[in-house]
This record gives sequence, C-alpha cells and structure tokens, in this order.
Amino acid sequence: MDEKPLSDLPDFDFEPIESESSPQAPASGSPGAATGAGEDATDVLGLELGTVDDEMVEETAVAGEIKDFFVSFMKTLRASQLYVQGNPLLHQFYEELHDRLGHVWTVEQTLSFAIHENEIRWETHPVYKGRPGGHENLAFQLYKDGIRRIDFRPGVEDQELQRFIDIIGLSRRLKEEEEDLLTLMWNADFQHLRYEYVDVLGDEPPLPSSGLPDVETTGDLPMMPELELSPELQAPTLREDFEPSLYFLDEADVAHLQQELLREWDRPVKRDVLIAMLDQFEMGDEERRGEIIEILRQMLPRVLAEGDFATAAFLVSELKGIGEKRGIPEVVEQVEGIIAELSQPIVISQLVRVLEDGSIDPKGDELATLLNALKPEAIEELIQAVPLITRPQAKEELFATLDRLASINPKLMGRLIRSEDPRVAGESAKIAARLKMAGSAEAIAALINRPGAEVRLAAVEALVALRTSMAGAPLLTALDDKSRDVRVAAAKGLAEMKYSPGAEKLEKMISGKELLKRDLTEQVAFFEAYALAAGAEGCRLLSRLLNGRRYLWVKYPGRTRACAARALGLIGSPEASEALATAEHDKDAMVLSAVHATRRGAGES
Repeated sequence: MDEKPLSDLPDFDFEPIESESSPQAPASGSPGAATGAGEDATDVLGLELGTVDDEMVEETAVAGEIKDFFVSFMKTLRASQLYVQGNPLLHQFYEELHDRLGHVWTVEQTLSFAIHENEIRWETHPVYKGRPGGHENLAFQLYKDGIRRIDFRPGVEDQELQRFIDIIGLSRRLKEEEEDLLTLMWNADFQHLRYEYVDVLGDEPPLPSSGLPDVETTGDLPMMPELELSPELQAPTLREDFEPSLYFLDEADVAHLQQELLREWDRPVKRDVLIAMLDQFEMGDEERRGEIIEILRQMLPRVLAEGDFATAAFLVSELKGIGEKRGIPEVVEQVEGIIAELSQPIVISQLVRVLEDGSIDPKGDELATLLNALKPEAIEELIQAVPLITRPQAKEELFATLDRLASINPKLMGRLIRSEDPRVAGESAKIAARLKMAGSAEAIAALINRPGAEVRLAAVEALVALRTSMAGAPLLTALDDKSRDVRVAAAKGLAEMKYSPGAEKLEKMISGKELLKRDLTEQVAFFEAYALAAGAEGCRLLSRLLNGRRYLWVKYPGRTRACAARALGLIGSPEASEALATAEHDKDAMVLSAVHATRRGAGES
C-alpha cells in the first residue's frame, strides 16, 4: 500500500473500566457510534475509547473512516462476549461494523494493520493501544501467538469478519494446552482475510551486530571517571515529595462523584437481573431454559410474599410476551407451566394475605395482571378469600377474576356448586347467576335443601337472577323455610318473576293464621307476591281482607289490612281502585296511611 501523509490518529484504550461508579456517557445513535474529537467517552459496553488531542492536525477522510471502523470493531468484539448469538443488540453491532467497513472500501482497496506487542498500527499511525498486561489487550493476544500483520480485503464483511471475531473470543476462553489463536485462524481457511506470522516456538534469531570492529579485551578494564552530582541531586529523597495534594478534587468534582455513587446505589439491580434472565430464557438452549424455569418457580412465591406486586406482574407479562413471540410449543408449554404456579394454593394464600393486611396497596393494573394470569383451578381458593378482603378496589378485581375464570370452565362451576363447603357452594351459585349459566339451575335448586341458611339464601337469590322456568318450584318450597331471610327473598323473587302458578299457595298463606305471627316486612312481601301472581283475580280476596269482617263483624288486623291495600295498588284494576276508595276514610291510622300512599302512587304513575 502506498504511504499517505496522514495525521497521527488518537490512541484508543479498549480496556474495560474497573470502577462501576465511574460516570458513563449515554450512547447516542447506533450502538457503534464513535465519539467526537476532544471528548472523553465510554460506550454502553464499558469500553474506554480514549481522548482525541485538540492540538492534532485535522484528520483526513481516510483516517476518519479507518478510525470509525476500528472503534466499531472493538465494540463488536466486546459485544460478542456479552451477548449470545442471535441477540438483537449483537446483530445491531454487526450491522454497524458492516456499514463502517463499507465506507472504508470507498477510499481503500485493502486495509492492513501491523501488530506490535501493545499496539496496532495502520501504516505508521497507531489505531489501538492496549494496557500492558491487560487481560483484554487485543494487540498482545495477537502478538504472543506470532501474528504480526492482518489484511482485510473486500468481501471479508460478509461472513469472515464475524468468524474472525468469534475466533478471538474463543481463544480467550481456551486453556494453554488447547489450540492457540493461530491454529484456529488456520482452520478457518479465510479467503478475504490475510495474516503474517512468525514461529514463536522456533530458535531465537541471532542478535544483530553493532557494525563496529571487535576489540580485544584484557583482564584490566579502565576505570570510568567518577561523576560529580549537583547539590539538588545529592539531597535526600523524602516521601513527602511524592504525597499528592489533599485538595486535588474541587467541590464540583466531589459533588459529581457523590451523585454518581447515589445513582449507582439506587439503580434497580433486581429488574436488570430479571431482564438478563428472561433474555437468556428466550434465546438460550433447552438446558439453560430449564435452569431459569426452576429459578423463576422459586422466585414468584417469594416476591408475592414480600408484597412486590410490580416485580411479579412484570415477570408474568414478560413471560406471556415470550410465549406469544416465540410460538414454539415447547417454550409455550414452559411459560404456561411457570404462570400456572400462581394458581397453587400456597401462592394464592400469600397473595390474599398481603391484600388482607393492608400494608401494601397495589396498583390496579398490577393486581389485575396477576389475577388475570390465574387458572380455573384457583376459583375455590379465591372464593375462600372473598370475605377476607375489604378494600373496594381489590374486591372488585377479585370478583372480576372469579367471573372470568368461571366463564372459561363452566363444568367446573357445576362441581363447585355441589361442594360440601357452604361458602364455596353459595358463592359459586352467585357467580353462575351473574354469568347467566342456565345449565347450573338444577345444581342451584338442590341447594334449597342444604342445612346452612346462607347457602339456601344464596340459592334463592341465584334462581331469581337466572329467571329460568324451573326456578319457580324451588322458590315456592323456600316460602316455608325456617329462615326469615330465605322466606322474604323467595317471596320477593316470586313477585319479581310474577310467577302465576304460585298464586294458589300464596293465597293460602296470606289467608292463614301463620303469617299473622310474622313481622310487617315479611307480610308485605307475601301480599305483593300474591298480587303480582294472581293479578285481577286476586282483587276479591284482597278487598275482603281490606274492607270485610272475619267473624262477629270484627275486621282483620290493621297490619293485614294495610298489606292488602298495598297489594291492591299493585294490581291497579278498577275493582282494586274501588276497594281502596271504600277504605279511604278508615279509622285505623296504619290502614289509612297505606291507602293514601297507594292512591298517591297510582296517581303519579
């Protein structure tokens, strides 16, 4: 190659920075972007790119292109040691290196570098300086294996340059008794990469002569004249002469260091570690994925026990994203297996305990992410947790999760409704009613005969909400229930359904003596149920109860007459209005109040 008058290139030291607290300038643009002149910079890989002297002669276009290429080459070399093959970030580094080399080919036909012990030169200009004895010193790595020159030619950027980088990384991991760098390069059989080497294991070359005639020496050599030292050199050397100043950093430097230390201390190391693990899980082989799966299975219950909902939600969302992105059945199965661990009873109990004690108030989206990841097998555990959670936001999310899981597996809901646990059976009936699962009506109706009053009440409310044809008979049975709440709920349900087949039984109950022993609310519920079930045909009985007499010309009790007035108002027929008009001047205050309220309601409607 012809020599060209180029200015000296800056020295580059690519050794990694050993202090983690050193300030790092963020990389701009592409991963391999080079820093400008006169600036100290450190790239995202921790490479110390050196400093360009402001007093240097302005660089030519050729020198600039070669400098950019070698900086990109070193960054790609370091990236290949940090990331596995196929990583998107590593691919970006190779793309950047390919572009840099393309610019070089526009000005040079061959790129030749001379290798020295701690330095790499292009022509007479150093493009790389390594730290003597440094573990990452590329120049020394090449030099010690005998390589003295490397030439890059057009076409090397297609595959051979990446193969050369992989060989350098592999040689650093090999033991001394294994193959060396030169052997690996020889096996690679490069076509566009040439190198010159020397046999470092051969005999030592003879020392060059000085060119001076040999002089015979005698045993007695002449004495050298004694040198006379100056007073300054004769003065003793004291340790204080080498003590640095106590104030070598000004206030701005100290403040900057303190700020960087705090930033490094507060950096979310856990999130960074999790991201690295997930990257390895996505890009790694089967053995590595298996190791990471075991780690994640132990980590999820722990972070939930600590109340770290953000980390747990992050893991779940990232794992779902990996499964959807890869689409490989094996990976999808592994991801589903990890997420399924959330539905285990021990994990659910930890989640509920943190929600219950109120010490941590998770955000709605994080809690929703965790709950949405649960499987139908978690329904029973979540139902047990419903009474324990009092916070409205958490309870609302819990009910939404139960409805979602139940809709996924309706057959499971039938089994849960028949559960021996009254809480599980009752809550499952409510869920089925909210989701309008008509097929579960038979299982819900069977709960009317269960011993627990809470279960029977839940069954009545669920049957009313389902509004199926088979709900009427169980509701009529519930009118004779031992629990007052169950009887009232059944009567209101029949009124809401306007269940006409129940008019006969309701007529007997409002005419009998048993209803007179019950409170006013229950009596009103039964009278209203009869009115809506019987319709206009019920006016005769209700008019007799309001205005008629029982025996010995004694009228019915005031509460019964007031309930009859309210029931007639619901019928709204002419016969009902006539009966209410007859009782408009009744002397019983309760009856009179009920009549006036009913007539006002009829007038407003």
